[in-house]
Amino acid sequence: MKKIISFLLVVVLILGLAACSTPQEPTETTPAQTEGETPATGDKIFRYALAADPASFDPSLTHSIPDATICYNLYDGLYRDVVGDIRPASAESYTVADDMVTYTFILRDGLLWSDGEPVRAQDFEYGIKRFLDPNTAAPMSYLGAVIKNGDKVSSGELPLDELGVKAIDDKTLEIVLDRPAEYFISMLSMSPFAPQRQDIVEKFGKDYCAKPENQVYNGAFVVTQFGEGKLAAKKNPNYYDADKIKLDGFEALTVKESNTQLSMFNNGELEMVSLSTDVATEYAGESKQYYDGANDFAGLNHNNKYLANKDFRLAMNFALNREEYILLSHNGLYMPNLRYVLPQVHGVEGEYGTEYPYEAYPLNGDLDKAKEHLDKAMAEFGLTDPSVIELKMVVTDTETAKKEAEVLQSQWKSNLGIKVNINLVPYKTKNAMLVPNSDEFDIIMSGWAPDYSDPYSYLELFISTSGYNFLNYKSEEFDNYMEESTKTSGKERMDNLFNAEKVLLEDGALVPQQLRQVHYLVAEGVTGLEGYFVGINFNFLYADISR
Repeated sequence: MKKIISFLLVVVLILGLAACSTPQEPTETTPAQTEGETPATGDKIFRYALAADPASFDPSLTHSIPDATICYNLYDGLYRDVVGDIRPASAESYTVADDMVTYTFILRDGLLWSDGEPVRAQDFEYGIKRFLDPNTAAPMSYLGAVIKNGDKVSSGELPLDELGVKAIDDKTLEIVLDRPAEYFISMLSMSPFAPQRQDIVEKFGKDYCAKPENQVYNGAFVVTQFGEGKLAAKKNPNYYDADKIKLDGFEALTVKESNTQLSMFNNGELEMVSLSTDVATEYAGESKQYYDGANDFAGLNHNNKYLANKDFRLAMNFALNREEYILLSHNGLYMPNLRYVLPQVHGVEGEYGTEYPYEAYPLNGDLDKAKEHLDKAMAEFGLTDPSVIELKMVVTDTETAKKEAEVLQSQWKSNLGIKVNINLVPYKTKNAMLVPNSDEFDIIMSGWAPDYSDPYSYLELFISTSGYNFLNYKSEEFDNYMEESTKTSGKERMDNLFNAEKVLLEDGALVPQQLRQVHYLVAEGVTGLEGYFVGINFNFLYADISR
């Protein structure tokens, strides 16, 4: 048996969004080494695998968990979320005015970019404004709605100067929110709120971040290689907390097949590996499970003439036997999800799921209800034979995603008689479809991990005006509950969010599938890794390697 240490971590592989919160899913390998040996150079390089190439390390364009994990280590925001502990980062402190929306941040002394230039409050102002500039077309610009005029600026209704972000001087940044948001400080760990250098962005234009040298970094690491299956980074000596960084660098290697990843781990080529549910049972007792925050679901395009029908959507939900689905697609190792929001996020005083228990659909489905809703839908369609209904389901071209799709396809055909055609595409291609009014899919396999530990992080995606509402879901009742949640606090606020979640599910807006319970193996000698269900896969910022 290989000498390995297990550690609770959040999954590197993502099936589909987020984020940074980011949608889910998921680099060339280094020469094989004998287990227990350090690389020939003696450097401490943390190596892990992704199922697909990182899309970008542009902090404004990050919109998947693997990319967010990389950016977490390249850029330092005002504050940093370390497994739920919100710590000062580039900011040494902040104050909130009596209006509860005006935040004033004071930067640390001596902050430097990787090229030696000082980090200034103006860089934070520029970075946030670039993120919300409609010309940037940031896929997660909806996160800026919490800032004053954020929605109107990102939609182009107002100029950038109207955004509630302003550098008072080199060390002082003021951010005015649209409404009180107790979770706001935890959002500042995300790369879209990191500083960016205007001179660098303007110098490289469309090639900004296309190559490692087309960017400067204020975080713990700087990129040295990007492309051809590998993103590599080395320690940034100018990082203010460099003395606490034990790693000399990290490498994210693109390795599509999970079995290949495991072989590389056993050969000493990776410091950690996630176990596919096909093999996880073989490592019982050596690995531990962890909720990575992802709530996988089948996204239904409401612009489709069939999926625009509420009864048809509900038929698709009630027709699923989620227990069987988990057993067939993941050997029963994931948790069937009978609602939408991850139960573990913060509620009023405890966990949301404990304070607001809810099951929208039966674990084993309900074929009688499914047929009842299908009959109503077919009458409205003027059809008698459900087999004439064909839908295109877009899925990432990984072995795991394909298996999941085939189980869903089979259940919908057997229980409803409809035909669902599976279209396998690269992860990056699929993510590019996650935009409003896309006509490239009827159903798309996706999911979400929260940007902050609050139900709003899951629910805000499907507000009618959200730039990430790829379902094209429109519900005045849902929107009203979400709006009311921004005007209330405590239990009243959480009641509104729970009511919004119920409306979403009672409308059959999407088809919830599973909550990921991930199993990881970590190489002997690796310490300091931390997992959490918010924002990133795992935190190796303060990890160490000793052989």
